[in-house]
Amino acid sequence: MAFLETPRFPECVSAAAGWTGGPGYQTDIVVVESGREHRNQVWSYPRHQYDASHAASLAPEANLLLDFWHVAAGMANGFRVKDWFDHTVEAGDGEFDMIDATHFQLVKVYVVGASERRRPISKPIDPVAVSGGTVASINYATGVVTMSSGTPTAWTGEFDVPCRFGADQMTRRVVTPKSDGSLLFDWDSIPIIEVRI
Repeated sequence: MAFLETPRFPECVSAAAGWTGGPGYQTDIVVVESGREHRNQVWSYPRHQYDASHAASLAPEANLLLDFWHVAAGMANGFRVKDWFDHTVEAGDGEFDMIDATHFQLVKVYVVGASERRRPISKPIDPVAVSGGTVASINYATGVVTMSSGTPTAWTGEFDVPCRFGADQMTRRVVTPKSDGSLLFDWDSIPIIEVRI
């Protein structure tokens, strides 16, 4: 299994009308006889899922997506996806989790009142601005920052979501020919699933 750092999943598809998706958690729920629930959060971090089946109905986008599908070999290889719903880290959102004394993982923090959820960011986009200490390097394939001195305190920038296709079979159909001779396409499903890096 490989990961395609470039090119990113076609933005003309991920930004098109009909693109759907977002973050999800996995929770086990047991309901006892009294009606009370016992809930167990299985995943600490969200896993994003998308569907591009209605976002590439015209031939140029459909053909570009088909090319990308072949290069990714269906579910075999991962790739970057720009989540237009959530792709930026602004002042106050960007923090770090310490790996060791010189290595730190980029994190985005979501805050509501006194509660927060931390999300590791593994696919930042060059450039990332880091405050605090002296940065030796930023690994844009893992989101790990290496410091030559000091401790990083904050960061800002953009990021992608590491994903793969959720099926090995792509099925599309011609809906109707247009008057100019071009075709409109329809797809049963093109699931895209976040992968853990």
